Amino acid sequence: MNYSGIFLLILSIGVASCNEKVKPMKIDTSKFIKIWHDTIQGYPYQSELKIKQNYTFEYFSGACTYRSISEGTWEVKDDTLILNSIPARDCFYLTEFGTLCKTKEEIEKKWARKKNIVDCEASPEMEYEIFNNEVFYIKSDTLVHKKQNKECAGIEFAFSSQLKKD
Repeated sequence: MNYSGIFLLILSIGVASCNEKVKPMKIDTSKFIKIWHDTIQGYPYQSELKIKQNYTFEYFSGACTYRSISEGTWEVKDDTLILNSIPARDCFYLTEFGTLCKTKEEIEKKWARKKNIVDCEASPEMEYEIFNNEVFYIKSDTLVHKKQNKECAGIEFAFSSQLKKD
């Protein structure tokens, strides 16, 4: 075989390999799919984050007479879970996820008791919690919220697959 034959062989192999689709790396999402329970709030507060197999999530939190809910979609990029709420269908006061470190005045100033539907009758005890590109990662067996709120330095918003002890 001469040099031009070798060149043509290498060229044809190179062109053929360009036509093959690059397969994306498969990310294991199963470690995220479960019911997660809060770890940092005190009794009687509790929250639950249910990551479903169909790439949706449900969130519930509450204490005494206060309740907060959310639902939305999730995706995994690299090794992080990203949650985004879908718009609420019913009438709710809105709040953003992770406002624990803010004062009531700061929260009310930003949200000013905003509702998702203008002039609707929202319950003052029920809010719709907005997850907006909220990023979580797994550390041991805990789902940890990546700090996006500077006021929360030193506090890890985290969820465990085990219920906390009262």
